[in-house]
Amino acid sequence: MKNIIILLSLLFFFSSCDSLLKTESDEELSGDEFWEDATSSDIESYIGSMYYYFRQATMQDAAFIVFSGDLRCAPIATTYSTTSKSYMYIDYLINNDLNGLRSTYSDDDYRGGAITQWKTFYMVIQEANILLEEISRPNLTENEVSQYEAEAIFIRSLAYFFLVRNFGDVPYYTNAYNQTSLSRTDMVTVLQALADDLQQTLDDDPDMIALPWTYTSLSKKAIRASRGAVYALLMHINMWLAGFDSTNASEYYQNVVACGEQLVDNNNGSYSLLDINQSSTIFAGGSDESIFEIVQNLSYGDTGEVFDSGCIYSNYVTYSCFSGRSAPYVYYTYDFMTDVYPVSEAGDKRVSLWFNENAYSTLATDYKEVLKFENVDTYDGTVTSNAGNQIVFRLADAYLLYAEALAELGTDDSKACELLNTIRSRAGASEVGVSGDDLKDYIYWERVRELIGEGHYFYDLVRTGKLCDSNYCYNAITRADYNEGAWTWPISSDALENNTNMTLNTYWE
Repeated sequence: MKNIIILLSLLFFFSSCDSLLKTESDEELSGDEFWEDATSSDIESYIGSMYYYFRQATMQDAAFIVFSGDLRCAPIATTYSTTSKSYMYIDYLINNDLNGLRSTYSDDDYRGGAITQWKTFYMVIQEANILLEEISRPNLTENEVSQYEAEAIFIRSLAYFFLVRNFGDVPYYTNAYNQTSLSRTDMVTVLQALADDLQQTLDDDPDMIALPWTYTSLSKKAIRASRGAVYALLMHINMWLAGFDSTNASEYYQNVVACGEQLVDNNNGSYSLLDINQSSTIFAGGSDESIFEIVQNLSYGDTGEVFDSGCIYSNYVTYSCFSGRSAPYVYYTYDFMTDVYPVSEAGDKRVSLWFNENAYSTLATDYKEVLKFENVDTYDGTVTSNAGNQIVFRLADAYLLYAEALAELGTDDSKACELLNTIRSRAGASEVGVSGDDLKDYIYWERVRELIGEGHYFYDLVRTGKLCDSNYCYNAITRADYNEGAWTWPISSDALENNTNMTLNTYWE
């Protein structure tokens, strides 16, 4: 069974590598033989398969990031009829009607049931677990082993974090060849385990040999695990924990501050905020502001490197780059635009750079576009509005998490305000001098302004509990529904197969 599991993990990625398919048997690739004979080049390819499956789970199989992070409960309207099956999913997402979503679309449709399936994320987790079990067997240097172990822990932790934010409690395991039925583990317990693993990875690598702050090579920069990416993930995990384990919130905020001090204040010049006029550079990928991205390469269109068009946020909010469109699929409402980007803040360049000239128009025919991510290209005759990578973590996000944690602790409002104003000043917005609850509010809204379209909107509402407050959420849900799990996604019934201990999210059943 062990060799069969390894075979399934390896066969896809190595199917074109004849030298790796030579075994004693003509019928199967021996997992034991692979690990005994593997070179660093072979392990690099194995690592690549983990990133491939993560990319598939988030940007190809389902519109995981744009649906969960940007469109759900969002202050948007659609230019198309919500009674047309082609576009009904947008209305379902706005109104948090996920049962309507999955009853309208099939399980393999990116608009419907595809996002309720977590099997591809567990392929990432399985491969990471196997690598961690077997990596000591090949003839590798000690530094190589440490590097690959650290990278496997990062990508496994990232996969679990994405699962928790969508489904809450999830099956959690770290053994390489699990064959037993698993129940779902409390999400706080899962996140605490992830945080421990990531922190141990940093502690075991004080000289930054296994994971450097970042990379100079464009083939690795921001798209492979780095010390910066570990710190960014730790900040997000601890913020999520603070929202769901209020008894220990202070400790989690302190952890975020400690990570922020390293990532923002002491990153050895590895990361920097770019001039706001270089936004196109940021969202093309691989900039000095970017910490971790999901890679896209249009030149590899036949091998799955291209994101599905329905998984790309900018394809929903732009239209002028598409010859067949006269309007975007969705646009932000006038109330939202004037609340978040006040007209009085005329100096905020994010409005003029990230939106078209109709940003504040009330006319139905003045279609609004979000141009923030526009990086138009064509592959196989198909136009995409964003040929760049999908940003997961960037430095501006870390600045604001750092500021938020300080504000919540209330121990250094001046530092929190300084971090907030760094982001505002970069955008050309006026600096503010606030403290206490006003500071917390400013930081929250600054995250909405700065990170719009980057997959944070809904998750920030959930972890802060603001999803239930109409002062923050334009399509709020009730506290009772929130407590019953209305913030989660339904789990596909496929998860019940061969797992007698599995349960679904009861709110959606």
